[in-house]
Amino acid sequence: MKLLFRLATDRFTLDWYRVSQNDPATVRPNDTSIGRLRLMPQSKMLDWKDNTFRDGVPSVLSADPEVTLGPPLFEQTEYQLYLQAHRPHDVIQIQHRDPLIIKGLNSQDQGRVVHGNLNFRGQIGQSLFSIVLNGQRVLDFELEVFPTKIDYETDYQDMLADVQQTLTGLAFEYLRSTYQRGKVAPGQQSTKLEWLILFESIIHELEQALDYVTRRPTRALIRREQMLRIERVRRVDSSVRSQVRRGQGKGAMVSLLNVNVREQIKQSPPELTLDTHEHRWLKTQLLAVQRTLSQCSGPLRGPTNDTESLRGPTNGSGPLRGPTHYSSSPRQSTDTLRHQATTQAITKLKTRVDRLLRLEPIAAAQGDPPPGFASLQLVSAAGYREAYRLLLLLRSGLRLEGDLLSLSVKDLEVLYEYWTFLTVVSMLQAEFGPPQRLDHWFKLDGSKLSVQLRGGLGQQISFQAGPQRVIHVAYNPRFRNQAAMLIPQKPDILIRLEEDGWPILQLVVDAKYRIDATAEYRQQFGSFGPPRDAINALHRYRDAILEIDQAETSGSVAKRSVVQAVAVFPLDDHSSENYRSSRLWQALQRLGVGAIPFLPSTRELFREWLLGTVRMGGWALSDRAITHVADQRAVAWRAAARDAVWVGVLRSPGAREHLEWIKRERCYYQPLRKTQSRQFSVKQVALYQSGELSKPSAIRYVADVIDLEIVERSAIETPWPARRNGPMIMYRLGPVNRIPTSIPFCPGDYMPAQGRWTTRLGLERAKSINEVALETEAEWRLLEWLRANGIKYTLRAEPPKRQDPENPQGRVWFHLGPTHVRHSGPNGYLIRQAGRTDQYLSLEGLKDSQINSSYVT
Repeated sequence: MKLLFRLATDRFTLDWYRVSQNDPATVRPNDTSIGRLRLMPQSKMLDWKDNTFRDGVPSVLSADPEVTLGPPLFEQTEYQLYLQAHRPHDVIQIQHRDPLIIKGLNSQDQGRVVHGNLNFRGQIGQSLFSIVLNGQRVLDFELEVFPTKIDYETDYQDMLADVQQTLTGLAFEYLRSTYQRGKVAPGQQSTKLEWLILFESIIHELEQALDYVTRRPTRALIRREQMLRIERVRRVDSSVRSQVRRGQGKGAMVSLLNVNVREQIKQSPPELTLDTHEHRWLKTQLLAVQRTLSQCSGPLRGPTNDTESLRGPTNGSGPLRGPTHYSSSPRQSTDTLRHQATTQAITKLKTRVDRLLRLEPIAAAQGDPPPGFASLQLVSAAGYREAYRLLLLLRSGLRLEGDLLSLSVKDLEVLYEYWTFLTVVSMLQAEFGPPQRLDHWFKLDGSKLSVQLRGGLGQQISFQAGPQRVIHVAYNPRFRNQAAMLIPQKPDILIRLEEDGWPILQLVVDAKYRIDATAEYRQQFGSFGPPRDAINALHRYRDAILEIDQAETSGSVAKRSVVQAVAVFPLDDHSSENYRSSRLWQALQRLGVGAIPFLPSTRELFREWLLGTVRMGGWALSDRAITHVADQRAVAWRAAARDAVWVGVLRSPGAREHLEWIKRERCYYQPLRKTQSRQFSVKQVALYQSGELSKPSAIRYVADVIDLEIVERSAIETPWPARRNGPMIMYRLGPVNRIPTSIPFCPGDYMPAQGRWTTRLGLERAKSINEVALETEAEWRLLEWLRANGIKYTLRAEPPKRQDPENPQGRVWFHLGPTHVRHSGPNGYLIRQAGRTDQYLSLEGLKDSQINSSYVT
């Protein structure tokens, strides 16, 4: 452990240690910053001792309250505190506004010793501790916590500024261990957009509070002068007696107990009223809300730069900023709809405010409250205090500047996530214009003391990137479709690309405020970067976030939808100077998974990736998607199953002469059969060679068909005489090549003398002549299953028949003992057994049946 500072007085001694010097390596060295230690004695009786110590500060200045220098403290670092009172019966404590920071401290020796560990986690800024001796606060000391991964003076402050630019309250948090200095800025009101979002969030609670006030209003007693008939006077005071003596009043004189009195005299009886200063104050605030709503529903004006639609007017006045209207843009119609939707939403809010103004206590209030009005009832009575707090929330603005208030800021990892999301939105907004919707961005937590970003796909922000393309950005979406995934997935930021004709393509951005700066990591990846578990999480997101493809003919199929996944992490511009040569950057383009440094000072690489990716069309993005090798092979074989192949038989005898003629002339002919349409769609011609040339007999050659024509046999010049006359179909071939692995004639095989039809799939996969007759994908699926389960079978091909390309059917019977199976197109597999009725089963049904149990090897 290293002693960072010691506060030694005649009454107590406090030692503050750094627990370990072997913390995880970080990019920014921790020993170069100048820290803060401000001493604020609360008792004049403290006597500082000579052994008071501050690391990095001359010893003669260590106990000087005017010196604010001290050792720097850092986030995510373990510290140990040891506080001891010197006198036997003293009880000493250390206090902090955040109970979590001191929850690891223990008291011993009947309260004379306090010790334990502290960790500020991801909280940055100043932190105030108090030492309490025998119930009396004797010393306050203020420390400052610095970030380890970013620059405190530039990147951190820029992140705060960017977040505040969108919504000031989004940067704040209540009751944290550290704080930034700030002030109340009544002239710096929330922007119209922020005000509208806040009001929309509190309107329901405001209605509840004012409805409660209506049910249980507080009334006031007032006295108003009025003329009363003498019989209605209930209380005779000095004013009544004076009027009687002087004969004042109205009406004729009447005798009352031998006293002459006017029929009516003036009196001020007490009466209850709802016209109180508290109700006047509430009404004044509701009228101000109504005026602001009217301003928000005024004409929309377009932003003048890439962030203005997020910021709104900086002086808190003017209409709500809306989308720019481009004269020849496809967004023009959506701008009009957006304007209408915004106007309708504001109109509904105005209607709700109008109802509040008609409530009895509010409607009874007449006039304005006195200037500088303050009321204990307004801030403490049930209903009144809630309405007062909510309405003040709309009036005040807070900024992280000045030094009057201590404003707690969100933990740095949360702030980094928020900043990343808002910067992604800002970049897309600068490229594609204002988003389609701006509401529901933020939410207030249950205590109304924290503003947070709303998460989930239902809160996504949309950009119109073209007539047929929309880009959605969502924060913390949760994927939990049980049909598509086992474990719910929740990435930080999801960018969804919707384009006509394409399924949804997605990009994942994970904000990781963590960095591995070890030499081993840098040697492996060529740069500092996020921890390995963060990279593994990206692989998980890419493979686990699935979409149900309803377009599949085989039913609902879960498929990958994430094209690329990137982790952003805090690396400054100096350390990321040669980042393009790192494996983390190169893997993003090659594998679809990687990492990019991202800070206010290092945005360009991320901007290049983000905008370069979203500008791609569906085809280009699909090229970036990593496909499974089995998927690629399945696609290739499905295509091969559609290509017809004719397996021709060489003449016998004369096979060598026939083969040489085909190679030389690059031609092959056969009789024209008008009933066999596949003759006109042949893609390849394969050649079966009998044992005359080499043994065993096999299919050994293949050539692509370039063209075909119909000719008479007499027009074809060959070294051998014609055996038959009539029209022939002549195939013009490409080079005749030897098949890499010939297809042999095996015992039990049958090769028709005139040749055989197959497909390119059969030619590429067959291991025997009989298997060449397997022409459809379904037949090969059955064959693979039989082989995998060791089931004996033999094959028998029916004569060739016309195939329907949209509904291919097999012509090969699989003989499984007494059971015969053949693919029958949409009917599934035809099962035929002697003495039984034919039945049709799917492949899964066939697997579940017991018809093959006695034929397993």
